[in-house]
Amino acid sequence: MAVSAAHAALAAGWRVDAAPRAGAAAQRLAETLCLTYAQLLFSRSPLVGALLLLATATAPAAALAGVASVLLALATASALGLPPEQRRSGQLSYNALMVGLALSALTPPSPFSLGVLAVAVVASVLVTAALHLSLGVGHGLPVLTLPFLAVFYLTVGALPQGAAPLALSNDGLLASYLQALGSILCAPRVDAGLLVLAALLLHSRIAAALSLSVFALAFALSPAMAPSLGLNAMLVAMALGAVWFIPGPASYALALAGSLVSGALGLGLSARFERLGLPILIVPFNLTVPLVLYVMRQRVSDGGPHAVDFAPGTPEQNLAYFHSRRERFGAVRGVRLTAPFRGRWTCTQGVSGGITHEGVWRHALDFEVLDADGRAFSSLGSSLEDYSCYRLPVTAPAAGVVARVIDHVPDNPVGEVNLDDNWGNVVIVYHAPGVYSCLAHLAPGSARVREGDAVAVGDVLALCGNSGRSATPHLHLQLQASADVGAATIPIELHDVVGPTASGELLHAARVPSRGEVIRRVEADDERAQLLRLGYGESRHARYTDGRRERSEELTAGIDLLGRCVLRSESTDAVLYYEHGPSGFTVHDVVGASASSLHLLRVALSRVPSDASTSLRWSDRLPLRPFLPVWLRALYDVVSPLGAPSSLSMSYSARREGASLLVEGRSDRSSRDGTPWVVSAARLSPGLGLVSVDLRVRGRRQRVDLSPVAPPVEEGARITILPTERGTAHV
Repeated sequence: MAVSAAHAALAAGWRVDAAPRAGAAAQRLAETLCLTYAQLLFSRSPLVGALLLLATATAPAAALAGVASVLLALATASALGLPPEQRRSGQLSYNALMVGLALSALTPPSPFSLGVLAVAVVASVLVTAALHLSLGVGHGLPVLTLPFLAVFYLTVGALPQGAAPLALSNDGLLASYLQALGSILCAPRVDAGLLVLAALLLHSRIAAALSLSVFALAFALSPAMAPSLGLNAMLVAMALGAVWFIPGPASYALALAGSLVSGALGLGLSARFERLGLPILIVPFNLTVPLVLYVMRQRVSDGGPHAVDFAPGTPEQNLAYFHSRRERFGAVRGVRLTAPFRGRWTCTQGVSGGITHEGVWRHALDFEVLDADGRAFSSLGSSLEDYSCYRLPVTAPAAGVVARVIDHVPDNPVGEVNLDDNWGNVVIVYHAPGVYSCLAHLAPGSARVREGDAVAVGDVLALCGNSGRSATPHLHLQLQASADVGAATIPIELHDVVGPTASGELLHAARVPSRGEVIRRVEADDERAQLLRLGYGESRHARYTDGRRERSEELTAGIDLLGRCVLRSESTDAVLYYEHGPSGFTVHDVVGASASSLHLLRVALSRVPSDASTSLRWSDRLPLRPFLPVWLRALYDVVSPLGAPSSLSMSYSARREGASLLVEGRSDRSSRDGTPWVVSAARLSPGLGLVSVDLRVRGRRQRVDLSPVAPPVEEGARITILPTERGTAHV
């Protein structure tokens, strides 16, 4: 009896839990299905995929074949144990979708054709997985729809002859363009094309403009060939002009060149395919894009067009992030270098300084310590010890590995130089491929590191000296592409350095100091750093209000698979990417639902240095688009790659208000009445961290109040009362 009762209870519990689990599984499957369709437009949006699925529904038999092909592909990938993330994102099933759509358009359903389709779908999964490994991992090239083409051409001969799956007609520019869009789903019809166009506009206005522009050019050159060649040309244009490269004039030029190449390939191959009785489909696109990408990756520098070298989003998001990164952090080298010393030093010779910084060694900086009168020494300056910088610590400007140490060259007497050992004692640190820092004229016997040692930013390398071609003690800093002593210099800039102004101090995100300029690095304050710290797994309840509505969400700090610090919104799936380093707290990006409170946090805490100076001011830049009127954003998306302003400049400061720290910001751009577009205030309190964010955007006030999420109290646990901004909290 007891056993039966227990079984009944378990069964009841299973019935209660089974429905939510089944519902969640169905939701995940539907999302994966939509993501599979979205892959056909280089998108990662389920909504875009849903529109494409709806476009295939204009031909019910094709829609059914497409959905069935995706489900079979997912089952095959799961049975083979292929990577779950590739299954969930649709990367392993979108070629199977194309196979299903193309074969169903080619021949009517029958037991035989359905059997061939099933075999073809399974084969497409195998080919896709193999090409992901060989092309993606091996060469960093996209798979595109090569698996679809390979499987389609191998299986089409086994089916009865039917209509060509991409039978396009020339019915004028607009109708031909819509048919070409529909043919992406093997549905070359105007009604399907309209839905594909809606999905494309939802995904990217930049990509839509590129596709229409290139197709119109193909139509103007040859109306008869435009329906077939234009499809390949616009796919190439979208891929090269907006997906793998940052949208802009240079990427558009590359897109045009690639489209012409695909057109030439189409003209050259179409006759041969016709003799074989095969449609050319999207062969030119699949040949052109990998060819161009492989060639462009042989470049020695990433000039225009700039490759997308970060986690990609939509073309608009890629463009905004690229401009934000460049404007906020200076030239992109993947390495941020700060001042290689402690305290305030003065640049006494800058880039192309006219003394020794000339020719291939022009990108270099010299530093000394000067007093209020501009003197580098005390007393008569006749001995090395008279110089203020002599034997002061020289520190690593960035993390790296020590590549070269010379520590035996004697210091010169004041006024004399050593031309035999021009660089004197040096420490060269490797930071990244082709990026080495060289610190020269160091004191003999002062090296604190050896070759092969790993160093962090700020670690002491040696002491400032007067060795080599140095008449008075100073520090020489340069960047170079190799570990060779005396190698040619490469452009240099320093990051997160502080300089004096008439009203206090100003933090420079990126700076090339000039002669006479005084700088210091950010001096980390432990108390302020603690205010900005988010503990791993720490959750906070966020309550948003704007005077009209109120909503709540839970924010959780964590680390993603790439090692990036993230703050996630559990209810909206928005993610804030941030960095908390020695120089302070920096928000890199926010992706996801615009309704999330994370977007307000990004504005108010875009950048907060951990320096405790009360006179410190700093500026930062935010993406401009979210602050534009809604009606203007679509037009802005189209013109933004052509040089339109990409960011909104913000000025920030921090001040104490009791025990709290108040970080205040305002935009440099104002309305006609002089009111800044954006005014922000973030309050941080000891023991609580961030407690509130106030934001005014064009007069509209928004506020987020944050409070720690207390862990569940277990029976018998002790309750502790902690002070908060508004009373007490029980944990």
